[in-house]
Amino acid sequence: MIIYFVRHGETEWNKKKILQGHKDSPLTLKGKKNAENLGKTLEKKKIEVIYTSDLGRCVQTAEIINKYLKTKLVKTPKLRERDFGSLNGKLNKEVEKMLDLFNPNEKAPDGESFNQLKNRVINFLKLLKKKKLERVLIVAHEGTLRAIFKCDTRPDQVYSLDKIK
Repeated sequence: MIIYFVRHGETEWNKKKILQGHKDSPLTLKGKKNAENLGKTLEKKKIEVIYTSDLGRCVQTAEIINKYLKTKLVKTPKLRERDFGSLNGKLNKEVEKMLDLFNPNEKAPDGESFNQLKNRVINFLKLLKKKKLERVLIVAHEGTLRAIFKCDTRPDQVYSLDKIK
């Protein structure tokens, strides 16, 4: 199975440096254009299905890409960004003062830890691996993608998809 990973396009809150978590903000013009370009780039890859986080920014990105792929699109909460609970919607610099983002076990108030996010996403990939698919596109979030490709929040800890059993 070949899996293509895409982060959602730039949002209004990304530009304002606001932590979105489980809240949403619409894509910017730049985010929409990037999704269009990705659609054109992926058009000939013969992708069978798109799995996307069910949060609006990912759905919007996936729908733009799918104008070119014209394939099945599946929305799932399992690919959501980390839930930062009461910190969702706050400025990034405020969140950094209230939460140790380098501690993978620290739980956000009324939210989840990085390790909880990682477990959710890895369990999704384990189920996906059992499907008889050749090419898949996953549209997700920065935190979700970090959870897939890294063992923890330290940048030197790379996670191999081969380790998923």
